[in-house]
This record gives sequence, C-alpha cells and structure tokens, in this order.
Amino acid sequence: MKTVIMAGGRGTRISELYPDIPKPLIPVDGTPVLEREICALRNQGFTEQILTVSHMGDKIMSYFGDGSRLGISIQYYNEEQPLGNAGALFKLREQLTEDFLLLNADAIFDVDFNRMVSFHKAHGGLVTLFTHPNSHLYDSGLLIANENNAVEQWLAKEDTRPT
Repeated sequence: MKTVIMAGGRGTRISELYPDIPKPLIPVDGTPVLEREICALRNQGFTEQILTVSHMGDKIMSYFGDGSRLGISIQYYNEEQPLGNAGALFKLREQLTEDFLLLNADAIFDVDFNRMVSFHKAHGGLVTLFTHPNSHLYDSGLLIANENNAVEQWLAKEDTRPT
C-alpha cells in the first residue's frame, strides 16, 4: 500500500526557531521528524511513499533522495504553486488507484497502521481518518463529526470556528 506524506507546508509557527530548515527536517533527538515517520512506516511494511513538497522542498528531496538509504522507495510531487491542504492528491489521482495512507510530514506517532488499514477494510469506508483530540482548537485543523463519527466539516486552521 502506498503512503502519501504531505511535506509542503511553510511551518509558520516554528519557522522563527528554524528559519532555514523545513519543518519535516527539524531534528528531534538528532533525527528529523519526517525520518522518524518514514522509518516507523517502513517497520510496519509501508515501503512505497510519495512525498508532496513545496516550501524548501529541495532540502527534503536532497535529504531523502530516492529513499534507498532507508530501505524504501520515495517519489516526489513538487507543488510549484501551493495547492492547499491535500491539493496534490488531485494531481496524483492516477497513481492512487487503490487504498493509500495520507499523513502529514510533521507527526511523531506510535500507531499500528496495519490495524488501522484492517479497520478501514472491515468497515468498507471510503475514507478512514485517524485523529487525536487537542486543547488548541484555534491553531490547527478541526474535524466536526456527528454522533455516528461521520465527518460533517473539516476546517483548516484559518477557517472560522463554530460557536
């Protein structure tokens, strides 16, 4: 199963601390966040990855290359004009003809993605989202779901919040 990792954001909230490093390459205990994510996916058997890049994408592409150093295969989609949240998916639609994982490039996680994929297939969903609650609703994306856990709204951090 392919994994698409969105690594094109500007990282505006942390750019003051790391102005010359794209957010996915910021090191945590000496290893870039995105490398940790890629290795966690690889260790679960997800070895075909597509990285969507934009802001400082050349640094990300230079660091990871074709992925062989990490035992995976990486393709890139470089957004020359920013396409918005997950906008590159439309451009990649011919490569994504089967189920795939879609992740942000700045996440540190301990998630069993094979379990998530099994859940998705067992429930026959078109889309299955893995989210987490947070206490900072005004500076991140927000999903609004109904009582059946079906998503009714997906708000970007810039969108007006419901009252």
